[in-house]
Amino acid sequence: MVILFDVGNTHTVLGISKDGSNFQKWRFSTQRFGTEDELFAITSVLFERQIGGLPQFEGAVIASVVPSLNYVFQRFIEKYFGLRCVWVEACNGAKIKWNVKNPSEIGADRVANVFAVAFDHPDSIVIDAGTAITIDVIKDGNYEGGVIMPGLMTAAHSLFEKTAKLPQVDLYVPSNCVGKDTAENIRIGVVKGTAWALNGLVKEIKSFYDKHPVVFLTGGQSKVLDKLVKHDFFEPDLTLKGMFRFWRETERSF
Repeated sequence: MVILFDVGNTHTVLGISKDGSNFQKWRFSTQRFGTEDELFAITSVLFERQIGGLPQFEGAVIASVVPSLNYVFQRFIEKYFGLRCVWVEACNGAKIKWNVKNPSEIGADRVANVFAVAFDHPDSIVIDAGTAITIDVIKDGNYEGGVIMPGLMTAAHSLFEKTAKLPQVDLYVPSNCVGKDTAENIRIGVVKGTAWALNGLVKEIKSFYDKHPVVFLTGGQSKVLDKLVKHDFFEPDLTLKGMFRFWRETERSF
């Protein structure tokens, strides 16, 4: 059994898995805790209520884009499970080349997504819809780079914060292309506007590389975009699958 933490800017996903294909997972606010003991208090209750107690883990892997909390997770794994943390980061191992200027700048979640698809789908594109929306391009099994744009909630919240009269709204797929009230105007602009942008960018990427890549859609806000963004596979657990694969490849190298 492996324990996995996908630490995002807004939410953290805790997953456990035996095989890297099937996961039990929980989601909570990233800022809910400040120490390893607070983290243990949360996770131990989850484990007790849903799986009957604290599992025995053979490995621990963390993908974090919140450096200020890395020490908390490391101390949690070391103190309560006595394990070495495997941190997801871009590297030249595992037959993946990172054809970008600074591989160290690539977010851990994006690295995990690349590991999830590159071995089985050497020509692929991953759209990850979270606090930020990222597009990652894999060609011939290697990472070519990508795109970063505001996430749905980030865009909507920015309108709410930076304007005096625009309200904060729930986001779902609007049925119209012309809004009849302010909330509908915002939904069309944010949701449909983002979907059109993603479809356009993916189309341009395909044309640029003259390839027919497999397109994956994942991320916390991916359900909102599922019907609007063209993709081949909808994979809610893609990042966790990539983290597990990263852990497995890393353990083989020791």
